[in-house]
Amino acid sequence: MIYDLRFVPFILIGILALVVSIRNAMSNKFSEKESILWAVAAVIMILSPLYMGFVDRLVSLVGVEYPPSLIFAFLFLFVFFLLYRQSAATHRMNEKLVELIQLNAIYENELRALKEKVNDKGDTK
Repeated sequence: MIYDLRFVPFILIGILALVVSIRNAMSNKFSEKESILWAVAAVIMILSPLYMGFVDRLVSLVGVEYPPSLIFAFLFLFVFFLLYRQSAATHRMNEKLVELIQLNAIYENELRALKEKVNDKGDTK
């Protein structure tokens, strides 16, 4: 089953994804959580030829007639999950950015007030 040549591209892409996720984790391009998520996806892709019997049983259980469509549905859900995580992270970053902009404006006003106070003391002497 694993020696079937149809599975070679899945294994090669999985190995490539695993190597890239490890390199990105080591060079701090990804956070540890993101690297683990991609590494798990890569390992699943590498091991997927071993579990084709499981996919066949799952297809019959769910009632899907074409097994690749079920795999495609799982991949779609995985990508949807990734998009959701990215949207949530973008929202959190936008909130932090707004907070930083507001703090910067407060600090600029305080600095301007202190400069004016120092200039006023210098003018009165």
